[in-house]
Amino acid sequence: MTSSGPGEKVRSLHDAYTSGDPNVTSAVYDAWSGEYETHMSGVGYTHPAMVAAIFARYQPAGDAPILDAGAGTGLMGVLLPALGYGEIDGFDASPGMLALAAEKGIYRDLKLGLLGERLDYRDDSYGGATASGVFTEGHAPLDGLDELVRIVRPGGHIAISVARIYLGAQIEAKARQLEDAGKWRPAGTSNLYDSTPLDAEAIPAQVHAFEVLR
Repeated sequence: MTSSGPGEKVRSLHDAYTSGDPNVTSAVYDAWSGEYETHMSGVGYTHPAMVAAIFARYQPAGDAPILDAGAGTGLMGVLLPALGYGEIDGFDASPGMLALAAEKGIYRDLKLGLLGERLDYRDDSYGGATASGVFTEGHAPLDGLDELVRIVRPGGHIAISVARIYLGAQIEAKARQLEDAGKWRPAGTSNLYDSTPLDAEAIPAQVHAFEVLR
């Protein structure tokens, strides 16, 4: 496959962030999947490492299995076993991205799923969950967190990266809503960081971790 140039990379990022339609976003990622990791490496993509670091700070490695929400090509899946998480399942809205994740041989189970809709998992079926690069423009709504809370067992942790429009007031309001309902409590938050530090456009982000209560 011939590698596309910087202009194509920028167009892919722009399309993924601005579509506003989950079906369009899924199609963008399907078309992008073959070069996704090359492109993201080129912009110094930091979400997976940041989410893994914060998740490992709070989630004991022996609490299995772990759910990788919005698994993509498996960039989080590569990191989690190195940190002691041996049983990992994942879902994503893009069949093309999931096919590449499956080739890594890391995940116990992979399936199609979309944050913001009912997910095909039983209540309390996971010890913890991660979501890297999912909560940003054109991607998952913050209401998708309700499903992760349902799926993760009490005492487990959810670590998510939050970028751009969800920073500040939006994530704070959603976190408070779930805290007031007795669903979770904040565990910790990273400092602000740039999720694409090698790209000309800075994308400010944070990672938030929560402990599920219910």
